[in-house]
Amino acid sequence: MPASPHTVHAPDSCLHCGSSVPVGAVARGFCCAGCEAVYGLLREQGLTRYYQLTQGKDAPAPEPRKDRGFAWLEPLVARAEATPGPVCALELDVQGIHCAACVWLMNELFRRQQGGAGLTVDPALGKVHMQWRRGAFDVGGFLRSVEGFGYLFGPSRKYPEAASLDLPIRLGICAALAMNVMLFSISFYVGLTPDDAEVFRLFTRLSLALSTGVVLVGGWPFFRSAVQGLRRGVPHLDLPIALGILLVFGTSLVQARGGRGDLAYFDTLNTFVTLMLVGRWLQQRVLERNRRFLLDDDGADGLFVRREEGARLATVRASEVREGEVLVIAPGDLVPVDAVLLDSDARVSTDWITGEPGERSVAVGGELPAGAFNAGREAVRVRAAQAFTDSPLVALLRRAPPGAGGAAVHTRFWEKVSRRWVVTVLGVSALGLALWWPAGPDKALEVAVALLVVTCPCAIGIATSLAYELVQARLRRGGFFVRSPDLMDRLPRVRQVLFDKTGTLTLGRLELVDRASVEALAPEARDVAFDLTSRSNHPASRCLSAALARVGARFAPEARVTEHPGQGVELTREGVCWRLGRAPWALAGQGVAPPVSGPVLSREGLLVASFALRESVRSDARREVQALQAEGRAVWLISGDAPARVRELAEALGIPTSQALGGQRPEDKAATVASLDSADTLYLGDGVNDSLAFERALCAGTPAIDRPVMPGKSDFFLLGEGLASIREALRLSLRLRAVVRRLLVLAIGYNVVAVTVCLAGWMTPLRAAVAMPATSLATVLFTVWSLSSARERPVPPATRLREVPV
Repeated sequence: MPASPHTVHAPDSCLHCGSSVPVGAVARGFCCAGCEAVYGLLREQGLTRYYQLTQGKDAPAPEPRKDRGFAWLEPLVARAEATPGPVCALELDVQGIHCAACVWLMNELFRRQQGGAGLTVDPALGKVHMQWRRGAFDVGGFLRSVEGFGYLFGPSRKYPEAASLDLPIRLGICAALAMNVMLFSISFYVGLTPDDAEVFRLFTRLSLALSTGVVLVGGWPFFRSAVQGLRRGVPHLDLPIALGILLVFGTSLVQARGGRGDLAYFDTLNTFVTLMLVGRWLQQRVLERNRRFLLDDDGADGLFVRREEGARLATVRASEVREGEVLVIAPGDLVPVDAVLLDSDARVSTDWITGEPGERSVAVGGELPAGAFNAGREAVRVRAAQAFTDSPLVALLRRAPPGAGGAAVHTRFWEKVSRRWVVTVLGVSALGLALWWPAGPDKALEVAVALLVVTCPCAIGIATSLAYELVQARLRRGGFFVRSPDLMDRLPRVRQVLFDKTGTLTLGRLELVDRASVEALAPEARDVAFDLTSRSNHPASRCLSAALARVGARFAPEARVTEHPGQGVELTREGVCWRLGRAPWALAGQGVAPPVSGPVLSREGLLVASFALRESVRSDARREVQALQAEGRAVWLISGDAPARVRELAEALGIPTSQALGGQRPEDKAATVASLDSADTLYLGDGVNDSLAFERALCAGTPAIDRPVMPGKSDFFLLGEGLASIREALRLSLRLRAVVRRLLVLAIGYNVVAVTVCLAGWMTPLRAAVAMPATSLATVLFTVWSLSSARERPVPPATRLREVPV
């Protein structure tokens, strides 16, 4: 079934996003459960125009979260409604918005909501600004309807970086001025001389005035960066760029004041500055887009909790919680400190903090660990057993310090290149000045300036930036989003890949071992089972409910289901008692052992069906693990789960049991990574229990973008249920490094020729004006050609890993 009449997908591509469907994927026709869920919602609600707007080019959809808390929203809405006037306004950040189709979808959902006054969506920054009529609009209901499609909302924290606003403006101004200067320069090259005094002076003055604007507007980022580098004692590539701009402008100014505007380098200077700005803009374009895809995280300050204050309930930051205070934890909310359950039993999920799969019940008076989520359907009251300052979450939520994760290693390559380039360029310019000094200061300065002009690092400033942009954009289409600017320089060093288990190699949910156990149910039993499972939030219930929905089970709104914590769910229909849950309870002491372990469905205590469940493993996990090992990389499994379960999964995936470590606390994981890391580890984890380990690895990433903290600490994040994009990123990083090295070789070769011409005194403004943009264009074309998919050739794994990292 095609996604829409206007979208055609290949047989093995996802009906929602068009990406490849991993072999063995549980969701037929979809790359992940998120795409399947969003696809179904779009069709169910008549929103398939979304696919016409995406034109088959979309990213995998995150799986919608139905249990997410909105404690952070209450004070924002209260503040908005406290303002005078009939219309309230609120600005929020949104995660997952990336195209015009997302904007249309949000506006359409807002239009269907009663009481809305206006919605403005900023996809570039990831923000929404909504207005509604006081007392007539359900803000939380609207946000939940949008989050059902995989988006997430949060407080407004994302603001455009200064460079993201500054560079495009500077680039536009410089490009416009440069084109005008080039028009004036053409007249000099085709024969305009000082003999045509009036026109010559006019064109010279105009070129000087426009070039002054280019130097002031376009040169400032390089001047500032060069000065900052010198203050830190790290001369980098912006230093020769800044010196070149100043010396070329100074020489051209002297020539213009001396009446020889035809010997000035105005057009070359303007082109050079504009091209350098293009390269700088390319460096930040994709990374900023990837960062804005996510909500901005501010650690513990982003966590809110409801606190009892006498007869009122106040929403406060988690950092304000003190020992002994009574907190109200709504469904989906986080318990920020160790606490004691007060009034009623609760169901909590601790996978985010401990890595343990599934959920568990806690009785009144039981202890709730910091980091647990309320997985039940009702709010619960707890008493804080400690102040937040003593909570174990404080250390796990802190931001990684600068330099963590091998930061001293991954910058060496570009530091070496930059320093050597700076020293060489300045040395060659000084040599040219000395050699030609006997011929007169003017000629010596002309040669020195020509050397600075023609030895500009265009291959690094433009072509290299383009290469990184092309690779990162390609990875983005596969669901791999780069967040750190130097990640692609670190990936070639990776020799060990370390995986967390729950939520990383597994999907954090259960799946049916045999679908026939559901398909074989009689219609009555199928509908009853659906009524039982659809009203429970237990992972087994969610798994069975989805399977029953696929086979057409019907929902009875009037059904009344009772949940027995730790046992199962019960429903009485027409005097008949149906149960779904643990066998001893569901079979009412019949002593009948089901054929398989797992929940059973019973009717009046008699077995109707049993369902074998297992932890859902990513469909391509085994293939990708074995492929990484075949390429010579060591693969480790490090988890907080029970050692026996960790070893069982390791054996299933082909990981040596000696490299499968279970029962690891957050501190243990960090120590393990530190002991293994030789600036060559990649760590993939999804829970805050992986937070400390992230700081010890060379590079780290997460597939969990729906939980706080982890995306903000990651160098990359993943969308979709496959792991193939990790190996693709490692492969492309090697290819990118080879292309960058070739660009440097080409740049060196060009500069050898250019320096020879300059030292011989043959370089003129016209030749410089032709040579510099021509070589820049050539390196750009070479970059595009080198990274085109048509030129890719498989490289033997052993050859790749024998390469010595820079």
